Amino acid sequence: MSKQEITAHLKKFDKPQRDALQAVREMIAEALPEADQVIKYGIPTFAIEGKGIIGFDGFKNHNSIFPYSGSLAGRLKDELSNYEQTKGSIHFDKVKPFPKGLLKKIIKERLIQMREK
Repeated sequence: MSKQEITAHLKKFDKPQRDALQAVREMIAEALPEADQVIKYGIPTFAIEGKGIIGFDGFKNHNSIFPYSGSLAGRLKDELSNYEQTKGSIHFDKVKPFPKGLLKKIIKERLIQMREK
């Protein structure tokens, strides 16, 4: 799995949604330059030593961030209160990138979680 596969995956979305997803991809790449870009569980993912740190993908009515941790929402409850969430995902607008500052917080918390394990 590779960066090219993620690029190909993102091409299936229309331009506004693809641009929002690409912006998220670039923000994650900036925050995790050492991570590999792979397809994991069918979604674009940034992984370190084979472990998924954070994934992202687009859907019909929204885009999602996948922090690969159901407990992350509890750690960032206030910051994520305005976002629809499932056990494993955080939904955001289909054509607007996820806020960079909040994305960095999610990544930081995810890395802390991984170190704690």
